[in-house]
Amino acid sequence: MLRTRYGLLIAGILIALVATGCGGGGSSEQELANEEEWTWLQETQQELNAKRQELAEVQAAAALAATEEVADEVAAEEVEGEAVEPAVEPVVDPVARLAELDEEVADLTEEYTGRLVGLLNADPMIEGEEPTERQLALLAMKSDEDIVLAQEWIDKGGDYKRAIEIYNTALMFDPDNAKLQAALADAEANRYMATERFSQVKKGMTENDVRQLLGQANLHNVRKYEDKGVIAWFYPTSETGEAAAVWFQPDGKTKVMTVYQVKFEAVKPGQSEEE
Repeated sequence: MLRTRYGLLIAGILIALVATGCGGGGSSEQELANEEEWTWLQETQQELNAKRQELAEVQAAAALAATEEVADEVAAEEVEGEAVEPAVEPVVDPVARLAELDEEVADLTEEYTGRLVGLLNADPMIEGEEPTERQLALLAMKSDEDIVLAQEWIDKGGDYKRAIEIYNTALMFDPDNAKLQAALADAEANRYMATERFSQVKKGMTENDVRQLLGQANLHNVRKYEDKGVIAWFYPTSETGEAAAVWFQPDGKTKVMTVYQVKFEAVKPGQSEEE
């Protein structure tokens, strides 16, 4: 979904900003359709933001539920011959709700971005003419979606390069957008791992703990050593190839992957990523 949305948003805004406005400005039917679409976009933006907030809350609840489940299993194993009261089940299963809500957000996002680009094309900015209030609002809405999309590349794939590309492209068309500027600055600041940030990782931390501190490692920089049963996450520390690394292995009791080794200067230029 990320690649499709990226192409859709960029292509749409390119068309909108270079359009020359042929004809007499559109029929009354087209104007009415544009007004209806504008109303739908405003209402859907609020709905989508609410669903995204709920999704973030459910993700946190699901992660907590998974941690508590492991703790309950360990406690049950340590109590021999005694009945262990199961943890109280939540009214709504966060794991099940997570999958459902994630699909809802994905579907609504796809429709929203498609119709947003469609209205940008139907009511394009004309070079040399002062944009209308609605055109500026549409551009701002499109920039907001660029920020969401870029952050997904970072959160889900650790891909700062792609996120920075999205921000820079968006700023070509919306150069004064303060939120875009701030998001770009943040991505550039966190693209390469810093010593202070990396030093927060300690032995015994789970993958989720590390992800909370350092962010998701780029999926291309995750290495599985099947013969040893360990996983390593590599974080670039510069553009010349150096990388810091965090190694995980299964915990003896819970079998949850936990940190057993960290090294900031794990990879130097020309050196392969190995333990």
